[in-house]
Amino acid sequence: MRILQFVPYFLPYPGGQERYVYNLSKYLVKMGHEVHVITSNFPKSKKFEEIDGIIVERYNLIARPLRNPIVPKFLLVPKRFKEFDVVHIHNEHAFSSMVAAYAKRKQDFPLVLTNHGKLVFGSYWADKIEKVYMKHIGKKIFELSDAIVVNSESDKNFVASIAPRASEKTYVLHNAIDPKLLEEKLKIANAMNFDEIEADFKILYVGVLVKRKGVEWLIKAMKIIKEKTSYDIKCILVGEGQDREYFESLVRRYGLSDRIIFTGRVSDEELIWLYTNSDVFVLPSLSEGLPTTILEAMYFGLPVIATDIPGVRDHFEDVAILVPPKDEKALADSILMLLENEDLSKQLSKAGKKLVEEKYTWDKVAREYEKLYRWVLTKMCREPKRSQG
Repeated sequence: MRILQFVPYFLPYPGGQERYVYNLSKYLVKMGHEVHVITSNFPKSKKFEEIDGIIVERYNLIARPLRNPIVPKFLLVPKRFKEFDVVHIHNEHAFSSMVAAYAKRKQDFPLVLTNHGKLVFGSYWADKIEKVYMKHIGKKIFELSDAIVVNSESDKNFVASIAPRASEKTYVLHNAIDPKLLEEKLKIANAMNFDEIEADFKILYVGVLVKRKGVEWLIKAMKIIKEKTSYDIKCILVGEGQDREYFESLVRRYGLSDRIIFTGRVSDEELIWLYTNSDVFVLPSLSEGLPTTILEAMYFGLPVIATDIPGVRDHFEDVAILVPPKDEKALADSILMLLENEDLSKQLSKAGKKLVEEKYTWDKVAREYEKLYRWVLTKMCREPKRSQG
């Protein structure tokens, strides 16, 4: 098959959705398919290149309202849809998805949408805009798609609440990791010299530094922790984002500069080293699909504390500690509980790793996507332009 991934961002943009598209595309290429990615040129990268067999084209954006890249040349992409067996878009709120859905009204082509979870910004007006958007434009994109992929049953129910007619074509396929690649990078990481972070207990957060990720409540939890214990506990924040300066100002205001470390972006090898040299992984997000970072943390044996939200609860309720969003006290209490209860920490570590190895790997998920693509083609009485081989 010839497959187009039409997406707002792609590597080297450091997001979970971008890794998802990359890993899915890489495995589809391994299975004998031809995969193209058309995306924005943010951050600035090569306009045309091939990455692990994936053909990538990038075009300049003119703005990023609510981090959604507006790319004028995306409007020309539908002229090329007939070159592909399947057009795969990601998230109904992306400008690229709007363009594809509008084109679907005028021409018939197989359109698959992956919804990566309900979007929450953590801002009153941004969330208000998103709610109105979903009621009208998002609903239409759901209805026009030939198949919709979600990460969980909660996400499936969310799609049905917006577009009831779309529920029969909505399928649950999980996010995943690539264990072989992670093990290769672990070997490299173990051979490298990284600066050791001295602490009695190390908390790791990995993600974009934006308010939606709940970093503010992790910082507030660190203030409580500092007041409650004499242990030297450090929190490592990995990533960049538009709200980094705001979080840094909170750290200074609470007198936590000696407790919270901003690393910025790190290499894959350093990230893996941090996974294997930390004591707990914390993700205090307000909204998620199925976070790659939780899968990676569990694979490397870290116990996980996360927020009790649909994209997390559906998958990790039995193998992680879940706390209410925006609740720094519950977050602090959970971190201190793991500090003081080594048996619980080991129990969560073992259960999380077992779950990820058995259920969340890309070799399994890519095969399910292949079946879904073929089902859509069969439903539309189409033959693939390029056979697997």
